[in-house]
Amino acid sequence: MTQIKHLLTEFERFAYGQSLPTVFTEMLNWTLLLFKKCNNETEQQSVIEAYQTHPKVKQLTTLITMIGDLADGFTDPLGELYMHAISKGHMGQYFTPQHLCDMMAMMQIGTTSRVSQTVLDPACGSGRMLLATAKIDRSLQLYGADLDLTCCKMALINMLFNSLQGEIAHMNSLSNEFYTGYQICTTLVGTHYIPYYIEFTEPEKSRIWLRPLRGNNDKSKFSTPFNPVSAAHPINGRQGLLFDW
Repeated sequence: MTQIKHLLTEFERFAYGQSLPTVFTEMLNWTLLLFKKCNNETEQQSVIEAYQTHPKVKQLTTLITMIGDLADGFTDPLGELYMHAISKGHMGQYFTPQHLCDMMAMMQIGTTSRVSQTVLDPACGSGRMLLATAKIDRSLQLYGADLDLTCCKMALINMLFNSLQGEIAHMNSLSNEFYTGYQICTTLVGTHYIPYYIEFTEPEKSRIWLRPLRGNNDKSKFSTPFNPVSAAHPINGRQGLLFDW
């Protein structure tokens, strides 16, 4: 908790005189700019120049470094900062406590993870469930989706900070409406794996988006409409003999 207070203080100092939600979103974007795949040296140079011209580049670097250090060990300092400084519970924006995520991950995976096993959280928030599964086996392919773009960016940064692989999708998991996807990869540079992400908007490139059925499989198996069957005897609101002792 002390570390989160220090992070909150540093963030408020960085955002002095500005709207906290706006600065938080901008901080996420600046952080992600560091990890976005550059196709050539020109793009890479433009990123460097953008950082050099930032009016608070030293404070920004200090803040991102602090978040990265606190994220060590699959923790979620971004989610804590978001809850304390931005959402404050608005519209139910309270993330699942990390110890509960750890328990749920252990119940689902335990020690039986397999090679190339995938894990999906269709309402991932800041990615805590994905981080919890990575504690068990960091080689798992992790996939998360959320309707809130800010949450998607936090989950994406958490995966990048920990060099995890998979995908984060900004989409509606119930209606299957897809907006933006982020493929997360790593590349070996020397003796270290360097994380990066590739942004895309085509839903066909996503491994989370549900593809429509093709061929004969999309035809209905029923030739007539379904008619519900009425019960032969009136129902008294009790389930069988369950409560008759």
